[in-house]
Order: sequence, then C-alpha cells, then structure tokens
Amino acid sequence: MQYFPGVLEIVMRIEKRESTIDPDSFRNEFVATGTPLLVKGYGRHWNASKAWGTDYFSDRFGGRSIQTKRFEGGGKILLEKTRLGDYLQSLERHEQAAAAQEAHSAERPAYWHDVPIFQVFPELLADVAPFEPGLLPAFYRKNWSQYVQFFMGPSGSVTKLHFDTLRTHNLFFQLKGRKVWTLLPAAAHAQCGRTRWRWFDIDPERPDLHRFPEYGNLEPVTVEVDAGDLLYIPPGTLHHVRSLDACMSFNIDFHTPRSVVDSFRYVHKGMPREVLYFNFISFLGLVLKLPESSLFRFYKPYLNYVS
Repeated sequence: MQYFPGVLEIVMRIEKRESTIDPDSFRNEFVATGTPLLVKGYGRHWNASKAWGTDYFSDRFGGRSIQTKRFEGGGKILLEKTRLGDYLQSLERHEQAAAAQEAHSAERPAYWHDVPIFQVFPELLADVAPFEPGLLPAFYRKNWSQYVQFFMGPSGSVTKLHFDTLRTHNLFFQLKGRKVWTLLPAAAHAQCGRTRWRWFDIDPERPDLHRFPEYGNLEPVTVEVDAGDLLYIPPGTLHHVRSLDACMSFNIDFHTPRSVVDSFRYVHKGMPREVLYFNFISFLGLVLKLPESSLFRFYKPYLNYVS
C-alpha cells in the first residue's frame, strides 16, 4: 500500500500467508513497502491461544484492580476502576445473554484496553513463547515485551474508524475470539470525515454517502482475524474493528527510522503535544541511536495513554 501525491486512485490491498513469516521477508516485503499482511495461525501453538480465558485470568489475578474504558458518543472515553474478577464475571454474563439472544438483559461490559500486560503480569510472558522478536526493528528486540498493549472485551465491541495515534506500524496478535477489521489506506483521510487527531466520522459498516459522497469512490478491505492470527498494518492505515466474540489480543506499536521521521510531517495537522513527545523519544532511539534502556522510562506512559 503506497500513496504518491497526485495519484487519484486510492487502492488498498492485503496479502495473506499461512502459519509463518520469515523476519527478513516481513521487514523487507511488508514493513519497508507499507503492505498490510495477515498470517493465519501464526500464534495458534502459543499457550496464550490455547489457555487464556476468563477462568485462567480469574483464578490467577481475579483480586487485582484494573482500569477499563467505556467509549461513549462523541468520542468521549470513560475510565472505570474495578476488580478483574468482577469484570470477568460481567463479561461471562454478557456472553451468556448474547448466546441466548438476550443481550439487552445485560449491559455490555467496558473494554479492558491498552494494558501493558507483561509488565502488570510478567508471569504471562511464557505463554507467548516462542515469540519472534526479529519481526521488530533492532531497537525493540531485546525488551520487546515491555511495548505490548493488551485488549480484552465483549462481543459486539466496536472501535470506530481511526489510525494509530503515533502513526506507528502495528503488529497485532489475536489470541481468543474473532474480530472483523475494515482497512482503508492512509491516503483516504480526506474522504472519511476526520474529526480530532485520529478519529473519523464515517461508519464503514453503514456509510452515509449523502454526508460523505467521496467515500463511495473507496474500496475498503474487510478481513476476519481469528484466534492465533497475526495482522500487520502500516502507519496511518485507517481501521474499524468489530469483535464477533469475547476477545483477547495484544499488539506492538513500533516505529522505524523512516516512519518516525515521517510522523513529524503531521505536527501542524492536529498532532497532540503528547504524541509529538512520544515520537520525539522514538526519534532519539531510532535515528540518533540513544540506548533503548535509557529511553523507555520516558516512553512508558504511552502504554496507558488515552487519546
């Protein structure tokens, strides 16, 4: 997926592979060219894909306090604190009601979102072995697990159309359940009703072509990401995500020298100061070669950043 100014046609494509991808091929064929990739079954042998679930988390961490997010209309995000065990019980009640087609009888739980899971629960790291850190730039490889953000939420959860806030590459691993991703290239921003820094008003599932007539010229790609799959999307890619089941997943946002330098082109296009700050930290490591171990404490707040 590439965009050259002046080209009228905006095209989105995604390549699919089975089971595995060589790290060198991934970096050269997909990261370097900005081509989305779906690898089916990449992590299906991980214990996380086999064992993680509400019982697994409740038995081990049910008494721990967590913070969830509830997405309200107008882009408002409500933060709620609860016990993990209570949250998991509400998740189970919702899924039981949904299975009985009685979802109206139980309020949809909030989203446990952007959790630095292997910092919160370091004992879980063994459940994603063998992870291949060679998929990432060298800057991230030694301490890759500290850049992970974890997601857990109920079926029916929707994240509206957006791009990743730092304009990073996104390496996404689905562990439980299924999600449907709708993807549009970064060049489609103007056709999708951008509001605020990274959010868009168009609903790809029910597009209002009267309000956004130019959206009708786009061809979004829809892909189902199943448990064990890996999905890669390049910087600036617009994505709308719907959970078909109760889901668990994690991702790693990462920059390359090229993408972090490119991010500064958007400073005068609504980039929040916090985003500029975190990208500057990445620039110090990826371009100026300051050591990752010295920079992470400045970058760490991003893992819980609400944007």
